[in-house]
Amino acid sequence: MSEVDAVRSVIEEWLAASKAGDLNMLLTLMTDDVLFLTRNGVMRRDDFIAAFSAMAGNVLIEGRPDVQEITVEGNLAVCWNKLEVRIKPSADKEIVHAGDVLTVFQRGGDGRWRLWRDANLLAAV
Repeated sequence: MSEVDAVRSVIEEWLAASKAGDLNMLLTLMTDDVLFLTRNGVMRRDDFIAAFSAMAGNVLIEGRPDVQEITVEGNLAVCWNKLEVRIKPSADKEIVHAGDVLTVFQRGGDGRWRLWRDANLLAAV
């Protein structure tokens, strides 16, 4: 498997774990010092855990990626992705967010790629 394919695999694993509500799997796909840059500010790993846990069991999250570019240089990989995310609360109308995402993955000492920095510019559509 090429390094680009390995990064694509992490993206697919991330989306599958999000849909399944599998926080433990998501945590294996990110570094300990991960940062999410969102419209509402910076979210650290503990913030992510709290936000995801609050939604667990209450919503279904489905993402549809359209990867535009993946560049690998050494132990870093940069991915530009046009992403659509559908959030389906149990009793409410579906919420759709879409937009560009720029993600930096870091290869760990074990050779696995993990999400390290994520600039998420999704907006409601």
